[in-house]
Amino acid sequence: MKVDCSESAKEKGSALIAILWVVGILSIAVFSATQFLFIELESDANSSAIFLAEQLADRGVALAAHPNVKKGDPILRQELNSNEAFYARISSEGERLNLNELLENPEEDRIVLEELFYQWGLQRDIAADVIDNLIDWIDADNEPTNVGAEQSYYLSLERLNHPFNRSFDALDEAMLVKGFPQVAAANPAWKDAFTLLSSGELDLNEAPPELIAAACQCDLEAARLFVVTRSGFDGIQGTLDDQPFEDIDTALQILGIPEGFIEDVADRVSLEDPAQRIISVGRYGGIAVERTVSVQYTGEIGEILQWTTRRIE
Repeated sequence: MKVDCSESAKEKGSALIAILWVVGILSIAVFSATQFLFIELESDANSSAIFLAEQLADRGVALAAHPNVKKGDPILRQELNSNEAFYARISSEGERLNLNELLENPEEDRIVLEELFYQWGLQRDIAADVIDNLIDWIDADNEPTNVGAEQSYYLSLERLNHPFNRSFDALDEAMLVKGFPQVAAANPAWKDAFTLLSSGELDLNEAPPELIAAACQCDLEAARLFVVTRSGFDGIQGTLDDQPFEDIDTALQILGIPEGFIEDVADRVSLEDPAQRIISVGRYGGIAVERTVSVQYTGEIGEILQWTTRRIE
């Protein structure tokens, strides 16, 4: 019987190709499985590091919340080893402007927002329009403030439930207000200037110069010199040698507020807020996590008002 060698060779070649194809597929599968394993192991390691960083941040919060621990206490900054550390800072919730309070008293306080938005680069007429819109967002009526935006405007955009006609529950809600995205574009860090948790007045012993200048309607350079004086000999805010003011009239005189305006400005400011803001950063290796906790104190008893966490890159 005669065998067709060419056919046999073809069959062997096809079989070899099939085998090589299977080997290739298996190699890809093994490689993929290995990569997934590496990714999973790396993810587990990151999750573990984040958890440990969070624990370190919580340690800072616990120390800072203790009634016997004061601002700038060295115990709030600890490097446990080359891999683990935490740093906590105690400040006042009143170091920021209370947005709801400013809008609740627009006749007296809208000038504060106008000055602040102007500092950030908005034209005064645009700043005034945005403030009108903010007032209309929280007030109970449906009558526009000047050229503000009430229900008819938002209905034209098919936003049926706007405005909310109540105080802001979260700062992010401000981005829903007509024109406010212009404020956010002028200052992407705008939320650092505001709070909803303070008693209402700006804490002159904690606030930055930009907010002091806006609230007190004083020169920005005067506010900067005021903060330098307040920070003590080392010039660093929140350390043990800080020199907090104990009398509002004296503080306002140092800021250069004319005698006839001191009483008006005094209603917007304080020298201490009952709500503290604790910022604690925990670091484990290359991972850092920040906890921000707002605590309202009654005597030595504290009530947590807000707790946020973010990963620091």
